[in-house]
Amino acid sequence: MLDGRPLIDAHVHAARLPTLRPAWRRWAEEFGSSHPWQDLYDGDGALVPERVDAYFEAEGVDVALLLCEYSPRTTGTQPIEDLLPLLEHNPRRFRPVANVNPHLHHPIGAEVERQLRLGAVALKLHPVHGGFSVADPELYPAYQVCRDAGVPVVVHCGTSSFPGSVNRYADPTAVDDVLRLFPGLTFVLAHGGRGWWYDAAAFLALSREEVWIELSGLPPRRLPEYYAGHDLRRLARRFVFGTDWPGVPGIARNARAVAALGLDEETLALVLAGNALQVYKGLTVPPPGGEDHRMPDAGPFTDDVVRQIARHMNEDHAADCLTICRALGGRPGATAARMTGLDAEGIEFAVADGGVEHPVRIPFGERLTERPQVRREVVRMTERARAVLAGGRDAPGGP
Repeated sequence: MLDGRPLIDAHVHAARLPTLRPAWRRWAEEFGSSHPWQDLYDGDGALVPERVDAYFEAEGVDVALLLCEYSPRTTGTQPIEDLLPLLEHNPRRFRPVANVNPHLHHPIGAEVERQLRLGAVALKLHPVHGGFSVADPELYPAYQVCRDAGVPVVVHCGTSSFPGSVNRYADPTAVDDVLRLFPGLTFVLAHGGRGWWYDAAAFLALSREEVWIELSGLPPRRLPEYYAGHDLRRLARRFVFGTDWPGVPGIARNARAVAALGLDEETLALVLAGNALQVYKGLTVPPPGGEDHRMPDAGPFTDDVVRQIARHMNEDHAADCLTICRALGGRPGATAARMTGLDAEGIEFAVADGGVEHPVRIPFGERLTERPQVRREVVRMTERARAVLAGGRDAPGGP
């Protein structure tokens, strides 16, 4: 929380340095020179989870959406697996965003599903760095998966200076074509049309309820200039806060610059966190009262209660935990699983698979409001998981 307001940064690059091209490092050093982002890395160029978590806490960030990227021709290959140590360290603060490239991933729908099983809350497309159009039919299976799963598609809509970029693919008007084929799919326009397309991005966001503008890479003080042809207060209700970290002067600094625009308090709260909570499912932020936004009536799910449930699950139902994660968590080869968390909407595990421990979150079939529901939901999950592993059809009743 920053200055008494919840804060979600929807656009964070948390890559391992060895996977990146030199131009990425130059970009981060130039635009992130005012904060010591390099101090968050170890000697091998990997982010140290404890340092990163402490840094984002100090910046007032309740949730950070971490991006991966498969763009070998421009910035490099940043696999989603490199984000897992951060997710395991603090799965409430850090959530991943999937990424696919139609030149690399086949079948593309299956790859989206795989990354969603790792906990991704959205799919990011980078047509400028990947060299493809958002309207490419190769992407249709990915759109179908996202619409069926109820997760948004984040599209890079802005110019890029990285060598190999194809800026003509940043035009957001192609999103309109996709929406005609996939009604109900949600799009987030990262960078808000930076360069030549501010008006197009604004028009889409104002005319289509499925479209949002994400502020990454845009100096907040210049937003009135960029969107001069539009009512900024009205348009701001379609804004999602994001920074493009580490290539930004500072997360808290940018958020306070948004606050300095003179928006009313309701609209400001939407920009800094409220809109992201609507767009991305399953995020948690504390509202000004300090309670869990996602569980306003979740008194039974205190930290002590969650620890008690986890102890019971891990000591008395370890086999059931493994069965659930193998069948419902996308980890058929798992060798061990332990419960690590729980809230009103789902249960979380740390799963050993292939010699590595992975975070797995499995949603409940309904939002829980009292402790006795947990047992019933876990029993239902276990029965369904056993049926799946036995080769039967999925049992009815949701996840």
